[in-house]
Amino acid sequence: MHQVRDNHNAAPFRYSLLALSVLGLVPAVQAQAQQTSEQNMEMEVIDITGSRIRRTDIETHTPVVSFSADDIVKTGTINIGELLNELPSMVPAGGTETSNANGYAGLSRQDLRGLGSTRTLVLVNGRRHVPSVPGTSEVDVSSIPTALIERIDVLTGGASSIYGADAVSGVVNIILKKNFTGTEISASYNSTGEFDGKRWYATMTHGQPFADGNGHINYHLSYQTSDEVEARTRGYVANDLTFIDNPNADAPGQVKRITAHRSPLYASSQRLFLLDGRPFGVNPDGSLKPMLADGQEVYGTSTTQLAALTVDSSNDNFYTRYQWGRLAVPEDKLNANLNLNREIADGVDFSAELKYVKTKSESRTEPLAEYGVTPLPADYAFYTDAQRQEVTRTGQGLLFGGYFPEMGRQGSDYDYGLYQAVLALEGLTDDNYRWQLSAQHGQTKVKTTSINDYSQENWEKAVWGGYQDPETSEWRTCDANCVPVNVFQPLSQDAIDYLKIAPHQSSAKLTQSVFAASLDGELFELPAGFMGFAIGAEHRREKSDSTPSDVQLAGLGAFNFKAKPLSGDYHVSEAFAELRAPLLSDVLLAKSLELNGAWRTARYSTAGTNHSWTVGLDWMPTDELKIRASRAKAARAPNINEIYQSESQRWNYVYEVCYSSYRKNGSEYREANCDARGLNDPANYYNNALIITSGNEELKAERAYTFTGGLVYAPEYIDNLSLTVDYWDINLVDKIGTLDWSQIYPNCMDSASLDNIFCDLIEYQDGYTQLNVSYLNLAMHETRGVDYALDYRFSLPDSGVNLSLRSNWSRMLQRDLQSDPNAEIEQTLGEMAFPKWRGRTTFTAQAEDVTLTLTGHYIGSQVPDLSRDPADYSVYATGRLWYLDFGLNYQFNNQTSVNLYVSNLSGRETPQIPGANTGGASWEMGYTAGLYSTLGRYYSLSVNHRF
Repeated sequence: MHQVRDNHNAAPFRYSLLALSVLGLVPAVQAQAQQTSEQNMEMEVIDITGSRIRRTDIETHTPVVSFSADDIVKTGTINIGELLNELPSMVPAGGTETSNANGYAGLSRQDLRGLGSTRTLVLVNGRRHVPSVPGTSEVDVSSIPTALIERIDVLTGGASSIYGADAVSGVVNIILKKNFTGTEISASYNSTGEFDGKRWYATMTHGQPFADGNGHINYHLSYQTSDEVEARTRGYVANDLTFIDNPNADAPGQVKRITAHRSPLYASSQRLFLLDGRPFGVNPDGSLKPMLADGQEVYGTSTTQLAALTVDSSNDNFYTRYQWGRLAVPEDKLNANLNLNREIADGVDFSAELKYVKTKSESRTEPLAEYGVTPLPADYAFYTDAQRQEVTRTGQGLLFGGYFPEMGRQGSDYDYGLYQAVLALEGLTDDNYRWQLSAQHGQTKVKTTSINDYSQENWEKAVWGGYQDPETSEWRTCDANCVPVNVFQPLSQDAIDYLKIAPHQSSAKLTQSVFAASLDGELFELPAGFMGFAIGAEHRREKSDSTPSDVQLAGLGAFNFKAKPLSGDYHVSEAFAELRAPLLSDVLLAKSLELNGAWRTARYSTAGTNHSWTVGLDWMPTDELKIRASRAKAARAPNINEIYQSESQRWNYVYEVCYSSYRKNGSEYREANCDARGLNDPANYYNNALIITSGNEELKAERAYTFTGGLVYAPEYIDNLSLTVDYWDINLVDKIGTLDWSQIYPNCMDSASLDNIFCDLIEYQDGYTQLNVSYLNLAMHETRGVDYALDYRFSLPDSGVNLSLRSNWSRMLQRDLQSDPNAEIEQTLGEMAFPKWRGRTTFTAQAEDVTLTLTGHYIGSQVPDLSRDPADYSVYATGRLWYLDFGLNYQFNNQTSVNLYVSNLSGRETPQIPGANTGGASWEMGYTAGLYSTLGRYYSLSVNHRF
């Protein structure tokens, strides 16, 4: 998996996982000759990830992990985001398997150390890539074709002083092939073991020299298409696994909470109502249809909320919650690239990178649904005689619930268009200083079409006979144009036409321009070597606009969702400097000792001036051992969305945590806070909630203080073996983010007093609760751990068989969050998506034309909620889990090869514990986002031919 450079003949240490700590930054920059006083010979000078100073080796103070082009081919990867997410340092972010319900379906984004994808900077050839999500810095790494990639370097730790803002948790640097010559075509087919989720991928790359060898050009064209995977096809996901009270809890040896499969009562295949506590539907002839057989139970005690009642999930009359979910979204992607370089004068090179990417994807969720929280009118026109008798008996209208699949599944169609152009000049001065100039411009456009939306006003008028405008309080009744709806029968076409809104489209656009200049080289010679330096300046401008659809502007759709246009921009000017000072060389206990430092000043039009810095030390006591450490301050200014996001609003429900069933389930402070608000026994378990979301122009830059320290050991007595250990610590303060709207009220009532950041976001209005969800500088996010790596390569004597073992593991030691300086620190280490241990180990055997690969992925045990007492639960943790992948590569000749790769070879299912069975989701990502494979076994077959 991880590329390791072989420099063993120069020094045993250099043949090691040192490539995990340092690898070349821009192979597109040709090596230059440099005279050294110590050796009086020509040495190769290269660029490396983690430094802007060229050097004659591949060593720095910052750990870097790398994937080579060969690694990518042998895993059959189409989307490099999926490969990167296998690294123990990565936490799954948006991707084809996690974006159905989280917006911007089909984009693949990276999240180093679980700090959020906005804090992982993606570079291509050491330069910024135009963001794929307007208003943010997030890059869709699947827009970078695998056939063009030479190598991927992943640098962990704050790197803002080297690369600028957004490199808070690290950098993903994707190195493209430069002087590819010839023509290469490839095709691949991928499918799950259930024969869904199919992918087809075809690519063509051509490169050739021109101008008598003074220039080189390559171009690339690829197309991929993939199918969706419906959640209901995976029984281990769509089974409504949940915890319930153990009815035998008082018996000896029994626990309080056990697992069961329970579906919500409203999740019915036919709209239903309660008659004497039992659910019934209505047949076409008006007779009643029992939804449960005799002896089958309705679980729960509520008589006023169907949403609080459940039934056994095995009942065919009811859906699971995942009936309408997707485990993977469909995607179509066209990618065109043109790269060239040419020597235009003696020692002056010109290069250009041009790309265009067109992507289409979609998300689909549930159709219109009613959850049984608002009774029908007592005089509802479509009651049957039996229903009217029940209304007379109870003195109130009936509650009803169910899905309306005839309205179609709601969702969005996404159409992305991205282009970027990079022009650069590079040369050497007479003093052998390298200068670089570059200019780049990129643009992303996103068109989002809302599908199967419905009019909230028409729905309420058609069912309840009237609608109250949430802004004017005007009451509008069902008039002559209204089509009354019988909710207990399939909707007529007239009713569907009255309720449904035609597809409506919103749009967003981002533009980015970057200008950069730099100079690097060697200043003077010290006793231990040359003092290296790099200085430079960058100027970046970004602008983002979004225009809601006419329906969204007027708030006419479901839940009265309403949005306003966004228009925001900023510019930043930066200056940076970096020094590398060799302190000792070839003395006792110091084969080398080197001090590194970097400083960057950035002046933002929106967030003022902030600074980033790095100090690093590299010490080699012997040829076998290197000890390294670095301390850094990284900074990230708020992006356009965080500052300028226009106000949007929608209606939903929020749980009343002071309700009798919930008031004892919170913190030790909940009951007292409920009493302080006079909520001793509220009638309903929910409140109507108006959720208002907006940006915040008062945001300040967030800061991260990072430390990395470790060693690399390559013993001389074992050839080709190296071990790496690195401790890392990231303390993010003034973290920019929003609070989950559904958690604001519970956190307000669970705090030590009602004077807290959560309660400040709540306004109690007449008949509803208003939640003001804006971006804030939250208090703190601290995480730390230890990374381990091993690389061992050897050959079996007289066999022609070469073997290798590569392993990367990470032990997370701490993950603490704090939203309010006065709030208790929330410890999340070991919760879903953040196990203590993760690892990836690859064994490779190569003999002549055949290469076999076995890769094991380890995921440590996780728990849904650390606040639970393990003694109270029948199942508390997921347990440890391994996935096994198998790869076979056969090289027919120098031109043609075939590759087979099987992920999750054993078809391992998700752990059957609530929360983990749907993928091991973290609270930050929502459902089906997590570490576990929800798709099962997955096959990839590809053929490459080069001529």
